Amino acid sequence: MNYQRIIKGLTAIGIFIVIIMPGEIFGLMIELLHILWELFVELLDLLFEWVESTLDHVIEHLFETDLHDTQIIVFYIIMSICLFICYRLYRFLPKLFKRWLAALQAALAWHKTQLKLYWQGQKLTDKIKIVVMLVGVGYLLILFS
Repeated sequence: MNYQRIIKGLTAIGIFIVIIMPGEIFGLMIELLHILWELFVELLDLLFEWVESTLDHVIEHLFETDLHDTQIIVFYIIMSICLFICYRLYRFLPKLFKRWLAALQAALAWHKTQLKLYWQGQKLTDKIKIVVMLVGVGYLLILFS
């Protein structure tokens, strides 16, 4: 019982903070996404360097080539892998996009239907309360942002 009250209290505080300071919350979320993006790009760079170094050593020991020839062979191997991945994405992404778009349209239609049914089920006083609350929250967002 105490945990539920703590969770409800923290949720209410979080909603209050989002309503009062939407600009700061938005900035914080953008910064967190930026940090995650930088970590992801750094991980990709380390992974690429590891693959390139491994290929350098394997090619150099297998074919006993000098540095320049090894780099050329590794470059063409990596370019072949990249072109293969791009080709597979070119074949796969349109199907994925069409499936995603159909699911999005179905979800939008379902939510619109649910919202219409909810609105039609309300009494006039409840409809007025909902509209006043929405206008009030919009006003507070504009006032404090």
